[in-house]
Amino acid sequence: MKRIAIEFLKYVVVGGLSFLIDWSLLNEGVRIGMHYMLATALGFCAGLLTNFLLCIFWIWRGQQAKTFKDFAVFAGIGVAGLGITELGMWIGVGQLHFTPSPVKVVVAAFVLIWNFTLRRVLVFSR
Repeated sequence: MKRIAIEFLKYVVVGGLSFLIDWSLLNEGVRIGMHYMLATALGFCAGLLTNFLLCIFWIWRGQQAKTFKDFAVFAGIGVAGLGITELGMWIGVGQLHFTPSPVKVVVAAFVLIWNFTLRRVLVFSR
């Protein structure tokens, strides 16, 4: 359990950095007039790549995720997380009329748990 707790704490740091990249691109995209849904997707893609690389080189070093298939599963989990994110953004911004930034923060907390759990089980614990 201690190892999983340490992995999760590292994942929170990695997720935080990935989120900052994602969130910054969302805000910049909205600032320059991009539709918030497109800006959300672009930020997500940049965050996904950052997250994958840091997971390989820092959190789960020497373990799996060395093949294209591993990246595909990792990315698939992320795409499902993007779906959750987009749904949350649509509800929070499109339906409830909140501003994008705070909605993104709330949704990201749910997606963090989703991503860590599935990535650890399906990609990095084989």
